[in-house]
Amino acid sequence: MQLHQLTEHIYYTDHDPAVDRPVLGYITGSRFAVMIDAGNSASHVQDYLTLLTAQGLKAPKYCALTHWHWDHTFGLHAFPGETIACRQTNDELRRLAQWSWDEAAMQARLAAGTEIAFADEHIRTEYAHPEDIIVRKAAITFDNTLELDLGGLTCRLLHVPSAHSEDAVVIHIPEEQLLFIGDCYNDDFYHDHYRDLSKTRALHAALDLLDFELALPGHSAPLAKTDLLAFLQRFF
Repeated sequence: MQLHQLTEHIYYTDHDPAVDRPVLGYITGSRFAVMIDAGNSASHVQDYLTLLTAQGLKAPKYCALTHWHWDHTFGLHAFPGETIACRQTNDELRRLAQWSWDEAAMQARLAAGTEIAFADEHIRTEYAHPEDIIVRKAAITFDNTLELDLGGLTCRLLHVPSAHSEDAVVIHIPEEQLLFIGDCYNDDFYHDHYRDLSKTRALHAALDLLDFELALPGHSAPLAKTDLLAFLQRFF
């Protein structure tokens, strides 16, 4: 895993498809810094923090989640600062926190369709012992928007429509013309890759209104706003 610098204030890590580790973001102002997404394990969080230390960057005060899926949230318990999620994300994390992670429970969820094979496979790759999984809710919640003043830099968390997940959140840094988008532009992995076209159109409209030039997805390289909007428009 490497840490890439986009601007003076914005960094991001590689995604790793082998263990479904998503991009983790870092936004730093003069007052404090924010981590974007919590990764899929305590090990993922520690690797991220080690990269920051090696670059001489200050530890993030907050970790903000883009949505509830395991690869973006199962490291939350290992983050040493304050944690932020939209209310719908915390509702889902509350549900997952009740799950058992022994073999019988994992197999039962697959059989019932509560869990999908893609997630199960990568959880087993990341975790030698799934019983070690710890699911935590965020301490700070919001409904539609939350704005943080990082010091010379604004971090706006916005709940947006999404075919991928009902709780999708994007993080807008207007001064940098940049947007962390998580997986909001994808289809719904938990319902056989179904794409709700009305939600896709609504997401396109919401993103079109935002002032940014570059978007950082959760599992691929940064892309231009024009390319992101063009991708979504293909489904209209």
